Amino acid sequence: MKEAMCMLAVALLLSSLAVAQDGGEGEKPGEAQPSSWVCVTKEAAFSPRDTAEDCVFDGKMWISNGYYHGNVLTRDLWWSTDGATWTRVSEATPYDGYAEMVAYDGKMWAIKGSVWNSTDGLNWTQVLEKTPFGTRGYGELVVFDGKIWQLGSGKDVWHTTDGVNWTCATDDASSGKRSASAVAVFKDKLWVMGGATSGPSDPPEKGYEKTTTLNDVWCSADGVTWERVLEHAPWAPRMWFISKVYAGKMWIIGGYDNVNAKNFGDVWYTEDGTTWHEFESEATGFSTRHESTCYVYDNSLWVVAGNHWPVQNDAWRLTLPEAAEE
Repeated sequence: MKEAMCMLAVALLLSSLAVAQDGGEGEKPGEAQPSSWVCVTKEAAFSPRDTAEDCVFDGKMWISNGYYHGNVLTRDLWWSTDGATWTRVSEATPYDGYAEMVAYDGKMWAIKGSVWNSTDGLNWTQVLEKTPFGTRGYGELVVFDGKIWQLGSGKDVWHTTDGVNWTCATDDASSGKRSASAVAVFKDKLWVMGGATSGPSDPPEKGYEKTTTLNDVWCSADGVTWERVLEHAPWAPRMWFISKVYAGKMWIIGGYDNVNAKNFGDVWYTEDGTTWHEFESEATGFSTRHESTCYVYDNSLWVVAGNHWPVQNDAWRLTLPEAAEE
């Protein structure tokens, strides 16, 4: 009897060792779990940066321009199909620095104080010398209802179908004057979340003392009438953060914690704009950062570069099983 029990114990030990060496049931060594952030590259070919603009166009992820410490503006343009290998298209882009980017009507658009577009990222055409809303800091471009929309910086909301003729949907949105907000298109509505207003809070926030950050959530079906869905979301007030729609959910990523003068590294999602959940990765993800460049591409959510103090040039990917079913 003792001999049989001893043989069973040895068999169990050998079995457990075999599973450990194999990495688990059907899992290969080094293979990431489906709900983990995966580092695709620690150092991309482009220089470290934040405030770089994203665009998914022609089956590629594009990253445009960027800030480097000392207020240095990099005027380049790169693309990638895997997040690891990046190809430089231009090192001296002709459009305005920090121009917002969007794909629309078979072209890639770069819009700031002027309007440019391109069908290949190499050759650019200026279609408007001066936008009616002027050069905005930390605004956002989105495509909604068959139009390009400019919002998220100031109280006004603008849209166009050709880049030349712009319509002001409202010059006094009830969401108020703010900048550095997160903007998204979700559930057939425009969304504006958080950001910063001018003027100190009481007590003043530790970062930029003459700035007050927000954690409210607003939406609109037409860009004219805005509804406040939440006055205070469960995520902390922040500025310089990003929102993307992925796997049937609206996400917010990172940002700057002006209240405490530090960066966020958290990720939150919602299915309705009202109820929010913090996403917990099964593995350690990207470092805290603000003004990262984010994409929804190849059934994945991507976080590229951003300012961790110092700025970064890494690339991270999150792939959820349900995204492939959409």
